[in-house]
Amino acid sequence: MTRADCVRAVLAEFQERRAQDERDLYARVAEAERLDPEIARLRAESRDLAFESVRQMMSLEDEAARRTCAERMRERGIANNREIRRRLKALGLPEDQLEMHYRCAACRDTGYVGDAPARFCDCFETEVRRLLHEDGSMAGIDAQCFERFDERVFPEEGGQRERMVRARKLCEDYANAFPGGKFQNLLLVGSVGQGKTFLLNCVYVRVVSRGFPAVRVTAFRMFEAMRRQHFANSMEEQSFAELIAAPLLLIDDLGTEPMMRNITVEYLFTLLNERAAARRHTVIATNLGPEQLKDRYGERVASRILDRGGGVALMLSGRDVRLL
Repeated sequence: MTRADCVRAVLAEFQERRAQDERDLYARVAEAERLDPEIARLRAESRDLAFESVRQMMSLEDEAARRTCAERMRERGIANNREIRRRLKALGLPEDQLEMHYRCAACRDTGYVGDAPARFCDCFETEVRRLLHEDGSMAGIDAQCFERFDERVFPEEGGQRERMVRARKLCEDYANAFPGGKFQNLLLVGSVGQGKTFLLNCVYVRVVSRGFPAVRVTAFRMFEAMRRQHFANSMEEQSFAELIAAPLLLIDDLGTEPMMRNITVEYLFTLLNERAAARRHTVIATNLGPEQLKDRYGERVASRILDRGGGVALMLSGRDVRLL
């Protein structure tokens, strides 16, 4: 799926989102007016005030009289709204019961912000990136968050539980500080079942929930973006560029992607090098240790991954908790 395909799909999704916003508002208004019919009368009166104000002002020739008329109408509208809020409170309903509830206040669920020419909102771009790089591995990702972290699943033997508690704190501090913080990059290293993917997903969920755009991909999907970029004959192929440009990129299972000549190592170096030059944040989870990274990708790529000047590495070890 190209970026253009993703944009069209997300535009349709946002159109349905706006329609759902309107349906939800209609239901909330109907509930309030059913519980207190006076609210319906006050709302109708407020709607009529604008037309009545224009009609009366057109019949007045004196500017001072028109201003007085407009002020009187404004005060009546304020009084009506105050009475409506009082009645909503008496019903135990929120004051914004009769207002639109948007998932994104910046674009009001339109996907666009700014004056002409408008641009896509960050929330829209996040959805495009998610769709562009979705591979099915993110199912249930919302359950993988710091709030669901349970240290008891890690055995105490050998200090495994203590290491995971420290790792959790470092990852949470990293996510809370983004886009600032002491470290630009984060490397999670360990064998199968050490909780690397869980911690990576926790960082992703926390950063996105704070309103920042991020791209989370598996190493295989990253490789697919590289391969498509290498053989692309169309300017629409932008998935690799999305990986370079993402404010936060999270790569899971690095080392499991295919090794293809002139693609894997070369494009991975380009990706990491461009991101480092632009000081963009990258989180990587891998089963490969430092020497294995060098053997697989060479010194240039490994030096970018293991750069201690711009990042921190968490070495996780212990038993596979999925087998406990």
